Amino acid sequence: MLTPEMPSRLLTEVEIERFWTDGVIIVRDFYPENWVTTVRDALNEICGLQDEETESAKDPRFRADAYTWHTNDRLRDFSLFAPTAHAVRQVLRSERINLFCDQIFVKQAHNVERTPWHHDFTFFPLSGDQIASVWTSTDPVTTAESALEFVAGSHRWPQRFRPLGVGGVVKSVAPLSQTPNFDADREQYQIMSWDMQPGDAVIFHALTLHGARGKPAGNLNRRAIATRWCGDDARFTPTGKELQIPWSHGLKAGDPIGGPVFPQVLPQINEEEISARMNGPIPPDKDLVRQNMELASRFEKVAL
Repeated sequence: MLTPEMPSRLLTEVEIERFWTDGVIIVRDFYPENWVTTVRDALNEICGLQDEETESAKDPRFRADAYTWHTNDRLRDFSLFAPTAHAVRQVLRSERINLFCDQIFVKQAHNVERTPWHHDFTFFPLSGDQIASVWTSTDPVTTAESALEFVAGSHRWPQRFRPLGVGGVVKSVAPLSQTPNFDADREQYQIMSWDMQPGDAVIFHALTLHGARGKPAGNLNRRAIATRWCGDDARFTPTGKELQIPWSHGLKAGDPIGGPVFPQVLPQINEEEISARMNGPIPPDKDLVRQNMELASRFEKVAL
C-alpha cells in the first residue's frame, strides 16, 4: 500500500492551536535532505539553473508555475510521498487529505520583484475551511530579504481580497476588494516571518494574507515550492471568473475534491487515482489552456 513518508515527529497540540490562532506555523527541519535535494534538482531542471549560480542575468527570472507534479516526476514524488500530507492532516484536523496542486516559486539571483500581499483562497475554485498550503525553500531565506511574511489572524477576517499575483496581475475578473497596503501601516498588524534554512517549512491557512520582499538572500537563487491541500470540508466551487484547472478532472460544482487531478493522499494514497500519473507525465488539456489564455487577456494589471 502506497503512503507518504512519516515525518520525523508529529506536531504538538500547541502548534496545531497556533495554526488556527495565527493562521501560520513554522516547522523546523521538516524535510530531510533527500527531499530537499529532490526539489532542488527538479527546480534546476525546470528553470535551467545551477546550484551555485549567482551571476546577475540580463533579465533574472521569476517562475511561478503551478501543477508541475503532473509533468515532472521528481515533483510528483515530492508532492505525493514526502511527509507533507501528515502535517497538513494534523493541522486541519481532517480525516481525509487530498493534494490540490503544487506551485514552484523560483526567483533567480538579483531579481528584485516582490510577491504582493494576497491570500491563496481567491485564486482557487474552492470552498471550505480545511484548506492549507505548505511552503519550503531549498535555499536560505531571511526576513530582511526573501522570506514569506504573514498577517497573523487574517484567515479569520470576513473579507475576501482580489487574487493579486506577481507583476501586479489580478488573476480573476471577479469584483473583489483591494488588499490593504500592510507595508504602509505595518505597526497596526502582527506580521510574522522567519529566517529559514533548507528543510524548514511554513504551513498556513488558505485565507492567511501573505507576501514576500524583493530579492533573494545574499544574491543567491531562491528556489521554493508550495503544495496545496484540501481536507474533509473542501468542495469544488468554480465561479467562472478565475483560471480553470488545465487538466480535465470531471468534478461538478459542490463535489468533494478527488480524482486523478486531486488525488487522495491520506489516510492512504488512492492508487487508482494516481495510476495514470505513475505511468508517465500527463500534459495539460490544450482546449483548457486556450480558454485560460482568453480569460487572462481580460485580467487587470495594477501598479505595485
